[in-house]
Amino acid sequence: MRLGVPPSPSVEVARARTAPLAAALAARGVTVELVFADSYDALGDLVLTGKVDAAWAPPIVCARVEAAGGVAALRAVRGGSTSYRVALVCRAGPVVELARHAELTAAWVDENSAAGYLLARSWLAGRHIDAVKGFKRALFLGSYTAALTAVADGRADLTSMFASTAAAPARTALDEVDAALRARVQVFGYTAETETDGVVLPPNAPPTTRDRLLQGVAALTADAAGVGALRELLGCEELRAVPPRPTSPALQALIMTSPR
Repeated sequence: MRLGVPPSPSVEVARARTAPLAAALAARGVTVELVFADSYDALGDLVLTGKVDAAWAPPIVCARVEAAGGVAALRAVRGGSTSYRVALVCRAGPVVELARHAELTAAWVDENSAAGYLLARSWLAGRHIDAVKGFKRALFLGSYTAALTAVADGRADLTSMFASTAAAPARTALDEVDAALRARVQVFGYTAETETDGVVLPPNAPPTTRDRLLQGVAALTADAAGVGALRELLGCEELRAVPPRPTSPALQALIMTSPR
């Protein structure tokens, strides 16, 4: 089976992270050939043209493939949920005034990060604010910690990060930073919920492809070593088959405004 992999945060890092996962699947009866895309757009193209049998894909790629007739066979489970939302963050104290957006500096993670930029961009667009041109400056800093630190230090006024849904146990990217930094920032808003990343199949994929994936993942999560591989390499505690559901409005908006 050929499995497409996104370049997150780079092809080199993706290769290092996913090779052990492929080995773990192979040990459980699913032989995987990893195919590394050099961009999210290229990953979507690999799936839609049938050059891979499936792909581990971020939410925006899953949504694009689903819109073309593909299916997200598995979704990442974090905090017990296959959905998440984005939290908007500013410094602790008075809440940032978005009416003054032209005087503010935004700190984003990466232009391809759903929680660290794209979904915040969609949320801001609904308030008639461009996530880059609408601010005095827009910084792309490469990680949640760097973006949150910039806000805490006063080099930026707002950023965005992953947050669990309202119904799930409370969890955000702030749980992954030290307590001192956590105390210097605050959440001032949330986007609507959207789907997590997952494994997506191309349109008209044969049923055997889905069956092999499900069997392999079921075997992977049947023991502690397999669950540990998922946590370490994909940042989730489980991969779960979920019923088809409409793409969230936030992702629909991103697809519609994509330059492709």
